[in-house]
Amino acid sequence: MNENSTILSDELLEGNEPSCSNTSCCPPKSPIVRATPKVGRNDPCICGNGRKYKKCCGKNA
Repeated sequence: MNENSTILSDELLEGNEPSCSNTSCCPPKSPIVRATPKVGRNDPCICGNGRKYKKCCGKNA
């Protein structure tokens, strides 16, 4: 085994993802932004029938 594969296998065993400091090949991760706000379980259902989301469309989710 060469030195690079040893480093990668050690990182994988520790549960860490291999990190790349070269931004030309691996751009930094940007946070995920929702277009609409998240629907809570106890909020009114998005389909508009008046029931709670957990009892309507969220029942099978």
